[in-house]
Amino acid sequence: MTLSTRPAVWRFADHDSVRTADGTTWHRGLRRPHSWAALGSDLPERDDQALRALLDSDPHAAFAPVGPDAYTPLPGRPLDGPRALELLDLRPATAATLHRHSLDRTGALLGSNPGRRSAPIAGLRPADVRSSLRGTAQRHSRARITLDRVHGRLHARYAIGSTLHTHTYVLTVSAPVGGPTQ
Repeated sequence: MTLSTRPAVWRFADHDSVRTADGTTWHRGLRRPHSWAALGSDLPERDDQALRALLDSDPHAAFAPVGPDAYTPLPGRPLDGPRALELLDLRPATAATLHRHSLDRTGALLGSNPGRRSAPIAGLRPADVRSSLRGTAQRHSRARITLDRVHGRLHARYAIGSTLHTHTYVLTVSAPVGGPTQ
């Protein structure tokens, strides 16, 4: 067992993807649920631990969570009110990476469901996540915030003008590769 040099994704969800430096894109749930496969490749399927090891060993590998569909409710249980955000327990997560999507009129007209993806922001502490969600709830009274503990994610969705913003915080852990991260 080797120590991870960067935080590992706590839990994966089907339809997540990982792109490696050599251009191979792995998709979770492509052929079978909970299994990673490379589209158009004869490479054997891999499990979550193998993809965690791949992400750790390839500094240019990029993880992309599935973007929540703008036309369906956010996954997970709602966190309504400031008290729910104060009591939010993110353990065993030690950090999070923020993935942002925005769906404007042009994207909706072109048929995009999750919207345009922005560059991820890594290395957020649990306190940063909690503070960011509290700020979102205060600035946008109609914001929807959910905790999807099954997949290790927090989601926040709000609208500014005609643009729908969805933030997905993917929880990460600092643990040995092959260790108890699931």
